[in-house]
Amino acid sequence: MMRVLTTSQSDEWLSVLRRCSAMHDVYHLPGYHAVAERRGEGEARLFAYEQAGYTIALPLIIRTLADLRGIGASANTWRDATSVYGYSGPLCSDKEIPPAVVDGFQRGLTAALQELQVVSVFSRLHPLLPEQTMLLDGLGDHQFGGATVSINLSDAPVEQRAQYDGTTRNRINRLGRLGSTCALDPEQRHLAEFVALYHETMRRVKAEQSYFFDTSYFFDLAKNLGPMLNLFVLKTADGEVISGGLFTLCAGIVQYHLGATRDSAVKLSPMVLVLDTVRHWANQSGAHTFHLGGGVGAKTDSLFQFKARFSRQRHKFFTWRWIVTPQAYRELSEQKDRWNSERELRETSPSFFPSYRCLAEPDAVSAAPSAPAPNSAAPDQLLPVQNG
Repeated sequence: MMRVLTTSQSDEWLSVLRRCSAMHDVYHLPGYHAVAERRGEGEARLFAYEQAGYTIALPLIIRTLADLRGIGASANTWRDATSVYGYSGPLCSDKEIPPAVVDGFQRGLTAALQELQVVSVFSRLHPLLPEQTMLLDGLGDHQFGGATVSINLSDAPVEQRAQYDGTTRNRINRLGRLGSTCALDPEQRHLAEFVALYHETMRRVKAEQSYFFDTSYFFDLAKNLGPMLNLFVLKTADGEVISGGLFTLCAGIVQYHLGATRDSAVKLSPMVLVLDTVRHWANQSGAHTFHLGGGVGAKTDSLFQFKARFSRQRHKFFTWRWIVTPQAYRELSEQKDRWNSERELRETSPSFFPSYRCLAEPDAVSAAPSAPAPNSAAPDQLLPVQNG
């Protein structure tokens, strides 16, 4: 049986997650999805399927097409689906799910999405949950996007730190000699200061507009996640906050959500001490994995290289793309292509999915250069946001 839950049914949503005992993360929670809803990202739904004592669940954000230009009256008919910012994807109650149950889930999901007039689905999958691709086999395709880095907290602490490269250890020691200290801010008294620091960081690295979360987002996130959201701040010897990060802890997984470093402190690379402090705290909190994430857009860039200096453990990051209603998808894409052609525009990314959401630019203008990734001295967390 397939049920479709909303964030207002948070108790039922959480009950489904508890039945998915294999593992879930903060990005699957109703509270996290409620924040996305209030940011105007769409309407969150949890597609929860049960059969023969097994459970499979998939959270998605359902979006209107009304704000898209170039697709005519179809914008009022169809919708599409995506995942929240972060690593989401399907969950299941057991490591081994019978094929008949997977088939039932896929049939139920297809019917539920068609009833909602959803034409396509794009979702970022969770690098720590490789079984997700098995649950989705046969529904569209899942594409490899790159690698992410994590620290295995099941190793002894001394073994964890032994994987740091020499440059990282030297930077941590230098910060210690300068009197810098990093600590958990349990009451989040420095949250407003961190938000200002985060915006300063995004301007410095010329991040895409989607990374400029407004102030209300941070406070809404803190309210909805409660003790699962943890703010760490790094101060100089004279008490100035020069770096910090927001980290989540859910079901044994610590995620590096967002980070920031003051412009004047970039050369000190203070984030190395922040991550080392969080690793100590994660061990004490009983977590099993500290997931650092990957590079910008899941690329093997300087941000990825910075994270790779903390651990040799890697995970594969996939995105899932599924055309639920092929004819409608084709019509929407063709309408957008005609609209672009009439205005002498071209898609900025031919491989973008869904294609009808791809941005366009004047045909005679070369594609703008990519925004520079944060260098290894300013490792500010940007999650892989690939299409969608």
